[in-house]
Amino acid sequence: MNSPAARNIPAWDTPLPKALGHAWIRGEARAFGGNPIVSVDPTTGTVSGDFNDGGAPAVEAAVVAARAALRADWGRIDAAERAALLLAWAARIAEEVEHLAWLETLEVGRPVADARTLIAQGPLLIGHHASMIPALEEVAEGAIRRPRGVIGAITPWNFPTANVLIRAVPILAAGNTLVLKPSELSPRSAVLLARLASEAGLPPGVFNVVPGAGHTTGATLAAHPGVDMIAFTGSTSTGQAIIRASASRSLKPLTMECGGKSPQLVLPDMIGQPEIWPGVFAAAFWNTGQWCSARTRLLVPRGGLEAAVEGLRAAAADWPVGDPRDPATRLGPLASGKQYDTVQGFREIARRTARVEPLSAVPEGLPANGFHAAPELVLGPAQDSPLVQQEIFGPLLTVQEYADLDEAIRLADDGPYGLAATIWGADRDAAGRIAAGLRVGSVDVIATAGARPGMALGTPFEPRKQSGFGVEGGLAGLAAFTTPQTIAHAA
Repeated sequence: MNSPAARNIPAWDTPLPKALGHAWIRGEARAFGGNPIVSVDPTTGTVSGDFNDGGAPAVEAAVVAARAALRADWGRIDAAERAALLLAWAARIAEEVEHLAWLETLEVGRPVADARTLIAQGPLLIGHHASMIPALEEVAEGAIRRPRGVIGAITPWNFPTANVLIRAVPILAAGNTLVLKPSELSPRSAVLLARLASEAGLPPGVFNVVPGAGHTTGATLAAHPGVDMIAFTGSTSTGQAIIRASASRSLKPLTMECGGKSPQLVLPDMIGQPEIWPGVFAAAFWNTGQWCSARTRLLVPRGGLEAAVEGLRAAAADWPVGDPRDPATRLGPLASGKQYDTVQGFREIARRTARVEPLSAVPEGLPANGFHAAPELVLGPAQDSPLVQQEIFGPLLTVQEYADLDEAIRLADDGPYGLAATIWGADRDAAGRIAAGLRVGSVDVIATAGARPGMALGTPFEPRKQSGFGVEGGLAGLAAFTTPQTIAHAA
């Protein structure tokens, strides 16, 4: 079908569009009369719009629409047509990168240049999954893989577009239909993505979005007996609530990517190489530290503390704090007043219990009521400190020293989370030994000082410990949204 022209991007001071706060069900906008939820621009701290909590009525309508689509158009098309529709959706997203970036900046303060770059990767993710669809059609061990059915997805606010695509793309590629509950901080990006899917030709009811609060709309979606599976990304505490809700009325499988407090370890052969520090900084402070796999615990060899401070302070010069609407800004505000208060609370703990080293400062001239924060190091905190053990989701990096590899492994693995880790070192044996000792889903080993890990579209991983469960990524992650059906023929 011929796709509409890309939308004109509004001015920065334009209120957030009311229509993008409505639910998207069966290929059209639906307004529900739940309690109003106010949106606040994190750059200024002022109200930028509002929308209504969809609640149980929106969830019910969306689940009915998703079930009908599964039984009709979406459940009957072949793999090639499904892939073609997803690729058409990818093309529409590519045309709307600027609009999606505008929404992310206004909703959660994402630096606009970084938002554009990450959103532009979305079509690649879709293309990769479209290419894997034929593999799902293969019969393995006498079993056929079937879609699981209607899947409910719940996504967080830190990367609004990317988080939705990471959940929606494999769900749809596997032949399921989707009811998505985005974060109440960033519903409009999700609604726009669903609208683009409809414009690309996905049948009505395949991709539905129900904006609302977690304790109402999210809990209703998780508990709904008409939902066949839940895919969740968010904090561990919210994940626990989702698990309880999902089991309250029916049994259903879940995939959960929850909190993280990931370590990065610098080996002795790298501590003296200044080229590593830009990468160490980015791994901790990208998106102002608001990402689940942020490597916010740095372990260095004994005697390496000052080298880390010096190197990271130099790296901070390339990551200016500023107004996220400015393309030069690399560190924007925290996404909400609640998150700002949380980070400030951890900063108070740091000032009472450890040595704090600011790496930069919030510049003068930014709106006084915005949620701006600059990166800081917390040097030598105790291992049992909340600064080491709890997810902060902000620009604080703890730095600890280790005496030998055994202590490095013990410190790195001593925590409730198990998402990811990074090892900076050319010693393959040492890196392999450390990786084997870490209960995490993914380990990056950087053997050359200036190297950076790439985007691993085809690599599966599974969170461990309190970071969740369920395989994501690659063919294994795609297959997780299917279920094997054995058909035995007797002559």
